Amino acid sequence: MKQNKNSKKVLITGGAGYIGSTVVRHLLCKGYTVYVLDNLIQGAEGVNCFLGYGTYNFIKGDIRDQNLLNEIISKVDFVAHLAAIVGESACKTNPEDSKSINVQGTKNIIHSCIENKIKRLIFVSTCSSYGVQDTRIMAKEDTPLNPVSLYAETKISMEEYLKKNYDTELSYTILRPSTVHGPSPRMRFDLIVNHFVKDAVLQGKLDIFGGDMWRPLMWVGEFGRSIDKILSSDLKLIKNQIFNLGNTKGNRKKKEIAEIIKKNFIPELKIKYSGDDKDLRSYKVDFSKIEKTLDFKLEKTLENAVEELIFSVKNKLFGDLNNPKFRNN
Repeated sequence: MKQNKNSKKVLITGGAGYIGSTVVRHLLCKGYTVYVLDNLIQGAEGVNCFLGYGTYNFIKGDIRDQNLLNEIISKVDFVAHLAAIVGESACKTNPEDSKSINVQGTKNIIHSCIENKIKRLIFVSTCSSYGVQDTRIMAKEDTPLNPVSLYAETKISMEEYLKKNYDTELSYTILRPSTVHGPSPRMRFDLIVNHFVKDAVLQGKLDIFGGDMWRPLMWVGEFGRSIDKILSSDLKLIKNQIFNLGNTKGNRKKKEIAEIIKKNFIPELKIKYSGDDKDLRSYKVDFSKIEKTLDFKLEKTLENAVEELIFSVKNKLFGDLNNPKFRNN
C-alpha cells in the first residue's frame, strides 16, 4: 500500500483485539502509518473494517516468531505492545499459551525493539496487578503489587523484565489500564460493564456477586488517545515511566454500575445481590500521575458509555450476544 513518507510509523501488536482495534482506529485518524501484527485467535472483525486504508498494514502472525518481528519492527518508529492472552479466565483455560505469549512473546518484542533501535516502546500491563488492596488507600504506581491471577503475574513479570533488560537508548513506557468498556470493532461482552448492560437489556435483571468490590473503569476509546499522547509527548516526560491509565472518578463499586443502569436507563431493572464473588480483586487506583504529567484526562463518563452500549444491544448491532466470539475464553 502507498505510504506517507512523513507520517510516523507504529506497530500495534494485538491490533485486532478489543482494545487494539480502537487504538488502530484512533491512530489512523491521527495520521499515523499503522502496522498491525495479530494471530487472529479472537477473529478478524477488528481487522476487516480497516482494510483499504492507505496507511494501514495488517500482518497475520505471532509475536513468538522472532524473525517475523524483526522484519516488521525494522520498518517502524514506535511499538505499542498489546498482544496477550487477556484476562483471568482465558489465562486459566490456556496456561501454557498464556505463559509463552505473554512472557516469551513480550521478551521477543523487547529484544527486537532494542536490536532495531526503536525510539519508543509502550508496554500495556494491567491495573489488576494491584489485586486485593486496602480500598481505603488509592493504589499508586509505586504501591506494592498483589496479583491474584496468572494473567496479572505474567504482566508483572514482564514489567520487571523490561526494567532490567532495556537498552539505555530505548525509551519504554508501561501502562496499567483500568477495566475497559464500550463498543469496539472486536466486541467483548465478558467485561463487567458490557456484561451488566447485556444482561440488563436482554433479561431485565442482574444477579451481582461482591457488589461492594471496587474496579477502576474507563471507556475503551480512551486507549488510542493515551497511546497517541505518549508517542507525541516530550521524551523526558514518558521515558522509563509507569502510568496508571484511567480517572479517579472511574473507581466504582460493582453495585454502582448496576444502579447507574437502573437509575438512568432501565428503571424496571431488577437487581439481586448474591453474596461474595469468587473473583477476589478489589482495588481503587490513583490516576493523578498521568493527569499531572501528561495532562491526560478521560473524556467520556461511565453514563455516556452505558448509553451507547444499551443502544447497541437494543438495536442488535452485534447479533447474537451469547456467541462465544464475544468472550476471551
